[in-house]
Amino acid sequence: MTTTGQDREAQPVFGTRAVRRWWPSRALTSLRSADVLLLASVTVVAFLVRLMPVLGGGGLGGYGRYDDGVYYAAADSLVHGRVPYRDFVLLHPPGLPLLLSPFAGFGALTSDTFGFEVARVAFMAVGALNAVLIAALAHRWGRAAAMAAGGFYAVWWAAVYAEESTILEPLGTTALLVALLLLLKTARAPSRRAELVAGAILGAAATLKIWYLGPWAAFCIWQLARRRWRSSANVLVAGVAVVTIVVAPFLAIARGQMFNMVVRDQLLRPGLPGSPRSNRMQFIFSVRQLLPSSVHISVSTATHLFLACLVIALIGCLLQASGRVLAYLFVVNFCILMASPSFFGHYAHLAAAPAALVLGVGGAELVARVRFAAVQSAVAVLTAILCLYSGYRVLRIHVEQPVDAARLSDAAPPGCVASDNPELLILMNKLSSDLSAGCRVAVDVSGVTYDFAHRTLPNGRPVPRYRNAVWNSYLYTYLMSARSFVFVRPQAGVGAATVRDIEAHQILASSDGVSLRIGSP
Repeated sequence: MTTTGQDREAQPVFGTRAVRRWWPSRALTSLRSADVLLLASVTVVAFLVRLMPVLGGGGLGGYGRYDDGVYYAAADSLVHGRVPYRDFVLLHPPGLPLLLSPFAGFGALTSDTFGFEVARVAFMAVGALNAVLIAALAHRWGRAAAMAAGGFYAVWWAAVYAEESTILEPLGTTALLVALLLLLKTARAPSRRAELVAGAILGAAATLKIWYLGPWAAFCIWQLARRRWRSSANVLVAGVAVVTIVVAPFLAIARGQMFNMVVRDQLLRPGLPGSPRSNRMQFIFSVRQLLPSSVHISVSTATHLFLACLVIALIGCLLQASGRVLAYLFVVNFCILMASPSFFGHYAHLAAAPAALVLGVGGAELVARVRFAAVQSAVAVLTAILCLYSGYRVLRIHVEQPVDAARLSDAAPPGCVASDNPELLILMNKLSSDLSAGCRVAVDVSGVTYDFAHRTLPNGRPVPRYRNAVWNSYLYTYLMSARSFVFVRPQAGVGAATVRDIEAHQILASSDGVSLRIGSP
């Protein structure tokens, strides 16, 4: 006899007080062992799926993402007394640089490369933790939901890509999942302490990226609708307190510059040329990355098929009173992604966790309502095959590129080193030494185009980088301010004339297509 979502509501749930009575029970030893095995399997698979593609590409000491280097360089600058917004451009709240500061401090004591590599592995571990949290949360609707949701998240490109290095989204997802564990489908109504902790965690997520104001507001509204104003106020006030503690010192020091960079500059960011909002679903659903070239089906068709499956799973969530919040949260995060002025591949991570929960919980609910065991078995087998295939495809996607950074570092003359990608300064072990020596370090070269180098055309659209004389002049002046420099991102919109001027400088050393050149005398 199958159980519906309402029937399962009264069962002991994973992650509540019932678990303290569960572990010592001999009668439930087999159930306990199965669940421990499930969580352990999800943990190992998720971590390896994030680690192996990096090792198979450029390794932990490879480069190619840019954003992860920006956040680590911001943390190292903070360790060396430079304040974001006042002393360098940072287009996000200060939460991630603060959290990365221990790694940057460790790197300053050992080597920048080692600190960066340790931070990368730590974020892969955060990704594995997120997969386990999803499995534990989905377990409240049954083991099938836990296996589907946790397994899907562990191997889904939209989740894996952002969790392979020091990016904003993984920690924001962790905060979101912990809040769900504290507030959703517990054995009894959440305590005031649980509401305050959840609110504080959601507020902390907003100090990483302002997008997380959306899920935080969604939680407040949901608590208001389900448990009246006092519960919603607890979630709101605790979050406001955390945001104030984290943000207020930087706001006081940098004054209006922080607001300009975190809010105004983000609103000014244009979308990628030739990338309409309709194409964002291809990244959100990871269709382009997972679709094999041998399959004769268009990316657009595959995207709509995935969307149809997700809508069906959403219906499964809506059939359960306790599952509706998952559908609600996915819709909120999905709308944020679609409404954002700009979009890059790792942004899709915002929807990955809610989508995995919807697919696991909603799908399991619909399958449980089917009375034919053969259909249930077929769906289980198909889900396992899709997860295995997704993991196989993700393992073949290598973002990092190899570089012999030590060779470049050894060839650098005494003095400051500059780069248009802070990853290279980190891998050459020059970031901390440059900061200590008082060298000019541009934490986010590209981000300058959204701040003081922002220029607009008569029609109000931003001037493209290759035509932005202010930014091209800034980039050239910065690179020439050092005794030597590395220029690795000509494809980032740099003007052709600027590229020629930069590449006219003598090469001191090269490795894997990366060249160290002479800067100012």
